[in-house]
Amino acid sequence: MSVRIITGILKGREVFLPKGSRFRPSTHYLREMLFSIIGPGKINDAVFLDVFAGSGVVGIEAISRGARKVIFLEKSHKCVESIRSNLVRFEVEDRGTVLKMDATRELPAIGRALDYHEVVDIVFIDPPFSTPLEIPLLATVTRNRNLFAPDCRFFLETRLEPGGLPDELIVADQRKTSSSVLTTLEFG
Repeated sequence: MSVRIITGILKGREVFLPKGSRFRPSTHYLREMLFSIIGPGKINDAVFLDVFAGSGVVGIEAISRGARKVIFLEKSHKCVESIRSNLVRFEVEDRGTVLKMDATRELPAIGRALDYHEVVDIVFIDPPFSTPLEIPLLATVTRNRNLFAPDCRFFLETRLEPGGLPDELIVADQRKTSSSVLTTLEFG
């Protein structure tokens, strides 16, 4: 199974997925919606964080569209190796850092992927639908606010509308697709 990059410098390139993995890559439609909301002016030169990266297709799409740096967080060894392999194959490994980690427990470790005085500008969070991990992750985000730009936007893909969000984050936008909900969050 594979998916293709929609636009940018890697347009049409095929992102190979790890064999035997049981995850759902973000759909073409969702990626189009996400990057339309972000806008080309915001993605250019941004530091983009892809949490629960899975195939890495969203982060690779961010690189293709002009992100300066993408940090991929993924727990699965197979997925981590697949993301690294795709970055090398596309010759953009200098713009992607892949961290094998449990994002809900080790989020502060992304600091080691940031340069001095660098912060994350845009975050895409796509937890497994079968195990909703977004609330503990977002609680960790609010405790580590120094890692994120003050105007950082968080894009959360969930099966249903998320509930129990931390008070420090506000819902700026919410859109539904046939299979998920994309919620845009900002610091309040």
